[in-house]
Amino acid sequence: MAPIAEVLARALGRPEPFAPHDAPFWDDPYIGSQMLAAHLDPSTDAASRRPGAIRATVDHLVEALGLAPGSHLLDLGCGPGLYAMEFARRGLRVTGIDLSAGSVAHARQLAEADGVDIEYRVADYTQAELGGPYDAAVMIYLDFGVLADDPRDRLLAAVRASLRPGGIFAFDVKTPARARVSDGHIEVSRRDAGFWRPGPHLLIQTSYRYDGDLDLDQHVIVDGDGITTYRVWDRAYSLTALRRLLVRNGLHPFARWEDFTGTEWRRRSPTVAATARRR
Repeated sequence: MAPIAEVLARALGRPEPFAPHDAPFWDDPYIGSQMLAAHLDPSTDAASRRPGAIRATVDHLVEALGLAPGSHLLDLGCGPGLYAMEFARRGLRVTGIDLSAGSVAHARQLAEADGVDIEYRVADYTQAELGGPYDAAVMIYLDFGVLADDPRDRLLAAVRASLRPGGIFAFDVKTPARARVSDGHIEVSRRDAGFWRPGPHLLIQTSYRYDGDLDLDQHVIVDGDGITTYRVWDRAYSLTALRRLLVRNGLHPFARWEDFTGTEWRRRSPTVAATARRR
């Protein structure tokens, strides 16, 4: 076994772009339970936006995308179904896909309790057959920026194939105007319990900047099971880069806002909520 200093040095170093986690993240049962709790906390935007913003987002998208009762919508990264429920309450037929079994289980319970018929699937949407045809597919709350080139391009191809002609893909992502992480920052703390582990552990947080508007927040956990590194990647896109990427994948941009409540786009907007149509 390598000395702990060597293992820590490797864990804390600057990894190659889009290096993976050391262990399951979205589908880890404990981390998933913590993520679910964050989704369901109405006082924070840490995982899902607050209830008022969710309702405003759904109202805006239904109108802007020309959706109506009976329209078939795909919710990618649906989590515990907070957006899916609002779409379904407006009469849409909704399919939700998410990697977290715990979040999907909660979404199913929520739909059953409300008497709403929503199809949910536990799957990695960058690998799965998405089904369809859909009138629209949505990917809400900046998940697009975590994807490396290959899974991103697979997803775009799969989304296009799942949409009917004229169907719309709506997603949001950060722009180069967003606040970037502090390159090389390191912060160490001891926790009795927390988001990453239910028991005592050492948390070492580091951040790095990369060319191509790519940032990394890295979380190294040291506990009785050893050293585990989790990496949260976040890539920003300019409007020009997005347009080229979408057109290359057979999707044609037609509207944008700063966010999905319909806030007007500005040159220095830190995020862009984009729509593209399959022809």
